[in-house]
Amino acid sequence: MVVTLPETLDGDALVALAEHLESSHVPRRLVGEACFCRGLRLEGEHEADRSVEAFVRVVRALRTGPAVVAFVDGDARGAGVGLAAACDLVVASPRASFGLSELWFGLWPAAIHPLLAERMRPAAVRWLALTGKTLDATEAQALGLVDRLGDEADGRRGLEEARRAEPEAVVHYKTMTAPLEAVAAGANATAQRLGHPEVRRRLQAFAEGYAPWG
Repeated sequence: MVVTLPETLDGDALVALAEHLESSHVPRRLVGEACFCRGLRLEGEHEADRSVEAFVRVVRALRTGPAVVAFVDGDARGAGVGLAAACDLVVASPRASFGLSELWFGLWPAAIHPLLAERMRPAAVRWLALTGKTLDATEAQALGLVDRLGDEADGRRGLEEARRAEPEAVVHYKTMTAPLEAVAAGANATAQRLGHPEVRRRLQAFAEGYAPWG
């Protein structure tokens, strides 16, 4: 089954995605449309809180359900990087790129840090967060964020490999190894930070078309 992500995620999109993932009991591929996913929409404070909460629900569904393969073709930013990292296999095309810009806005990539730290050295995650550096597919593979370079057919092949495993055993194994408490704690920290005046100013400025950190 193919699950398609919108370009950016608000609360409604995240709740719909969580419900879709929770209702499915077959392996699936996570793909994007024009890109993979450019992260959460955080312009309104109430909506931002709702989005952060729903993001945790989506991660829980990815990490406690059937096998899931991410095919990253185009940009993955912020929460989009986290969703890819939450998947069991990440396949990236030559057009893929990955970046974290949360600290530019005065936020913390706290909810996705546990997912990235499973795949990458903690120091590499920290440097990626501090600098906002954009990784191409080859760089991301070298750091462990990407498992394979290829096209959508490689993503389909990865999913076929996962189908050999007994479904109930897969769910139990994934649930045992999921860092869900750490993800939820990070989301709570992010939600609290969203009320900070400087964070709101920077998010609003960016929504109006200019970079407040320049």
